[in-house]
Amino acid sequence: MLFIHFKTLFSFKFYHRLAQLSAKQAAAFAGYLFVLSVLIVFFFTGTLLKRNLPLFLKNFPQITFEKGVLTAPQEPVSAPIPGTDFKIVFDAAAQMPPSAEELIKQNAVAWVHQNNVYIPSQDTLQIQKLPPTLNFTSSQEVLNKYAPTLSASLRAAFFITSFLFLALLLLYEFGLALCVTLFFNIFHHGFFTKIMMLKLAAFLLGPLTTLFWLRLWIPIPLFTLAQVLLCIIYVQQIFNTKSEVLP
Repeated sequence: MLFIHFKTLFSFKFYHRLAQLSAKQAAAFAGYLFVLSVLIVFFFTGTLLKRNLPLFLKNFPQITFEKGVLTAPQEPVSAPIPGTDFKIVFDAAAQMPPSAEELIKQNAVAWVHQNNVYIPSQDTLQIQKLPPTLNFTSSQEVLNKYAPTLSASLRAAFFITSFLFLALLLLYEFGLALCVTLFFNIFHHGFFTKIMMLKLAAFLLGPLTTLFWLRLWIPIPLFTLAQVLLCIIYVQQIFNTKSEVLP
């Protein structure tokens, strides 16, 4: 699979050989990319937490929960999320929660008030109830004590969430590759059969998924557009090399 992956990145002519492989081999390649993506994302989130969690806890305000209700302080405080402009806001004295639009403008990913956590989502607020057994004061000693447990819990949560996220990502990339291949195939008078186009779309996941891996460490502006352009370039070059592989 590593050899095929390497070839999908650097050899356009090789795609014509890949189109001759079985559907099972194409599916196996997609499965290989999924497993490798899960491992890479797990490693990435681990390094991200190791770098940012201590800073997040260091800047975390001192707050108090009693029987699941935020009781102190009585003025709004926030916990900034390192490396971003986002924050978590705690406000024990507010009379009513702000709107989702206001929270989005404040870059607040969550707003905690009394026994509720408000999470902005487009034009609505999602509300999560805090457990009534929550009794907690966020002193630096307590935060440092539970930092390893928090880190392990977050890594586990990211790991589980990554399965759904990466499955949707690969499905999106497959759909993108298939649409671009179909578009070019129409102008080339149906050079590839339907089943060959499906297999080509599966193998085009190689460069598309590799671009996503690079994005984890290297900022890529307009990433969705970059994916589309990369896909168009690869498919165009695949069709441009068809004369070199024809008998």
